[in-house]
Amino acid sequence: MTVTDTLLLFKLVLAGGLALWLTVGFFNNIMGFGAGVAAIGRLMGMQMFDQPPTIQSPLLSRRVNAPALHLAVYSFITLIEGVAAVLFWYAVFGLSAALFAGADINEAVSRANLALSVLAFMSFVMLLGGGWFAYHIRQEGLQLTHFTLIGLSILGIIVMNLPIA
Repeated sequence: MTVTDTLLLFKLVLAGGLALWLTVGFFNNIMGFGAGVAAIGRLMGMQMFDQPPTIQSPLLSRRVNAPALHLAVYSFITLIEGVAAVLFWYAVFGLSAALFAGADINEAVSRANLALSVLAFMSFVMLLGGGWFAYHIRQEGLQLTHFTLIGLSILGIIVMNLPIA
């Protein structure tokens, strides 16, 4: 294999890994849909502020205890995740065709860039939504996860756009 082939292979592995991970996450969210809606409800209802020791804050005026909105938010995130998974599979097929059949590498990289953009969008939606409900106060791990996903998206874009040959 040439250096060009191995770099393209790495891009394929990266896109494939993210495609698989997002697919598993999407199916987990579908299978545990009710539990996911309830978790979003706890976040939007800012229930973590009520855990001992309770935290009194003017931010509590942002509480949303509307099950229909919890359902809508969870459905939206799950939909974005599903779209990202499909786009990563689209990128995997393009990268595979570029590596094994001489298809257009630029088209394949464009597909991966689109998928990474949707992953970044999903991550920012979760980060901003969580920030609005002040999840960093008692759920800092979620915020760190969302920042990590944004960083992964940025690194993925850099890797995907490394020149080949």
